[in-house]
Amino acid sequence: MELIKNLTTTLLLLLFGCTSNPFWEDKPSKKIKIEGYVFANERVSDASVFVYVDELNVFTYADSSGYFSIDLLNLESEVGNFSGSVRVFYYLHNYKVVYSTLFITNGRLTGSQTDFDEYGTLIETVILQKLLSLELSINNVWGRSNADSLRFSLTLMSHDEPVSFLSYVNVLADPRRYVPSGILLKSNQNDAVYFDENDADLIQRTDLNSNDILQLEYNVSPNGFSPFVIDDYISLEQQLVQNGSHLILPYVFIIQEDIPHQILSSMGINNVQNISADYFTMPIDMVLKTIFIQ
Repeated sequence: MELIKNLTTTLLLLLFGCTSNPFWEDKPSKKIKIEGYVFANERVSDASVFVYVDELNVFTYADSSGYFSIDLLNLESEVGNFSGSVRVFYYLHNYKVVYSTLFITNGRLTGSQTDFDEYGTLIETVILQKLLSLELSINNVWGRSNADSLRFSLTLMSHDEPVSFLSYVNVLADPRRYVPSGILLKSNQNDAVYFDENDADLIQRTDLNSNDILQLEYNVSPNGFSPFVIDDYISLEQQLVQNGSHLILPYVFIIQEDIPHQILSSMGINNVQNISADYFTMPIDMVLKTIFIQ
């Protein structure tokens, strides 16, 4: 009888003395999945839209059809459940950034949503509107060995609303004037990235009205490019741009006030006023040109 009494007491303590009932309490869920489609108007390239969940710092890229899915992990745990609203941003550099709102209560999707359904699927396809078109015009062969300068132009065209951007200029004297600079080259052979370090003197802001057109003319001396990564054990002359095929990309950073800094930092861009090799990771809708250096 004493043994039965002790077992009964133990069971009662387990059932009623604990705040968490191990017999019928749901286990913490491991993840929430959100998904949907995002489409960019007037696209000219296969650049993918970057999808970023603010607060939770998770991200992905939409595929070629515009579909994306993200698993939101560890929103429920024994130490506390996440509750609040988070913004899901859709970012393509030369498009106006937009976001959807996702509501989470105690680590699970809230029943009442505005942009997603109860299962985490976007109710409507997100449509991005282009802010700025960029078009490169360049001869695809650069005869650097003949002491030729690299010359090309970049045409920028704003769309339905004003847009502002940052770019580099080279300051020339006699007479004093500012000429476009800030050019990146990326080798198709070994992914080495170079830029016109000696010409990138200042960064300036340019403001365009809606439906404006601006053409920038670039001119770089034969050995005007330097590598971002300097090898102290190799002469600088040996680290100049090598012959072969390279992608070319002028530095143009479009200003949008509503973009969280974490979106850019997740792509390695921590300071937009410093030209860096990470600019090649930024999704931008433009037709990149390849030049062959000889």
